[in-house]
Amino acid sequence: MFQYVLFDLDGTLTDPREGITKSVQFALMQQGIHEPDLSRLEPFIGPPLLDSFMDFYDMTQEQAAIAVADYRKRFAPIGIFENKVYAGIPEMLGHLKDAGIKLAVASSKPEEYVIRILEHFQLDGCFDVVVGSNMDGSRCDKEEVVEEALRRLGKDPGTGAMVGDRKFDINGGKQFGLTTVGVAFGYAGKGELEAAGADYIAKTVSALEAFLLKGTGAKKKDANGNKTVAEPKESPDGKSAFFMKAWEIMFPFILYYLGSNVCYIVIITLFRMLLAGGAGFDWMHENSVGMASLAKACSMLAGAGVLIPFFRKEQTAWQARTEASFPTMGFLAASSALGINIVFGLLQIAAMSIGYYETERMQYQIPFLPGLILYGLISPLAEELLFRGMIYNRMKKYFSIWTSGIASSALFGLYHGNVVQTLYGMLMGMILVYAYEMTGNFKIPVMMHGVANACVFTTNYYPAVGTVTGMPVNCVLFLVVSGVCFGMIQKKRIEI
Repeated sequence: MFQYVLFDLDGTLTDPREGITKSVQFALMQQGIHEPDLSRLEPFIGPPLLDSFMDFYDMTQEQAAIAVADYRKRFAPIGIFENKVYAGIPEMLGHLKDAGIKLAVASSKPEEYVIRILEHFQLDGCFDVVVGSNMDGSRCDKEEVVEEALRRLGKDPGTGAMVGDRKFDINGGKQFGLTTVGVAFGYAGKGELEAAGADYIAKTVSALEAFLLKGTGAKKKDANGNKTVAEPKESPDGKSAFFMKAWEIMFPFILYYLGSNVCYIVIITLFRMLLAGGAGFDWMHENSVGMASLAKACSMLAGAGVLIPFFRKEQTAWQARTEASFPTMGFLAASSALGINIVFGLLQIAAMSIGYYETERMQYQIPFLPGLILYGLISPLAEELLFRGMIYNRMKKYFSIWTSGIASSALFGLYHGNVVQTLYGMLMGMILVYAYEMTGNFKIPVMMHGVANACVFTTNYYPAVGTVTGMPVNCVLFLVVSGVCFGMIQKKRIEI
């Protein structure tokens, strides 16, 4: 077993593709170079930025230094958080720590950024030493970084390992006699790790963990004679990996469903026991809608309650991309909700779903104020905690923002159980995801959800209000207001 392990950061512990490539793209634009294909900028992940600008775009050292400065203008506030931890990394680090192995990060990225990223993903407590380059460009070569990490660890080089996804990591580790482990899930080119002479190559995080814990791992050679790490039987590949991801993403929904439904059943059962027979039964029958609504409110709070500990542990924060105010976001929610509802009315979409009429009948039989509290406060809090706070954030660990946003919004729509609310939920879900991403503040989608629900509930509860607001001309007005709000949000986007 190794006494200590040094890890590269980008492409090894985290996947920084979006943040790095978009920041490089931004820096190139400042130099008059238009590069629309982000995949062509992936070689920037790993090596020192200064060298990369000179190597890939034939810049002079002076031009490259300016490009690095421009890169940091975008990366520091935004790009640094356009990043995600590879699945299984936190668990692996915990297991290595439990085994008594000292852990260090040795990255060519500025040390200030490395620390911020580790803190952001709550990985900072896993490492005994964190080393990166200096902001002035010094100590950016991997050999220098590894040397400094070893100095801070105070360890004999022969007893440790260097783990990374690029040839620079392998070369840096070999310079000091470390066992070098390449990870194939990073950004190495085809044959790059083999050509660099990596002692071992791990195809997955689970294989990497198995090797580091065993010290030798189950060794085999590929067709070229290079050593690799055999996959452990429990390796989450193929179908197993798919089901593990699906389980992780859907677990909050299952937990919420069980918690809320158990609470609902318990409350209804208690009502029936307390009011059984005679006048009590008659009262219960007469007030069945109110009782069902009360039970529903309590059940939603119970479902949210079981999720809160997970949310507090997993919640992520990111740099806000706009300085748009709460009122702007509120107007966006209200105008979008009312505009979409009028469009649905004009298209007679409600006629497509019998289930919607039953849902609508139940919703508007309860008194206005309790209904407003239920649909304008309790429901938004519980549903946002589930769909944006948990499911969407978990999806982002494996998928892009777009994919995660569309998929979580589709689930949000389907959750409502009828065609009308499914379509409405998908559309509003995307708006809420947009607001969440732009502000980085979970309170925003909760507030917007509440405003949207309150507006729709009020207009449908009072026919006179609904008649006035539901006129076709108002549809255009609401959609225009929505467009204006989107424009204001983009206008106040943080300049980088």
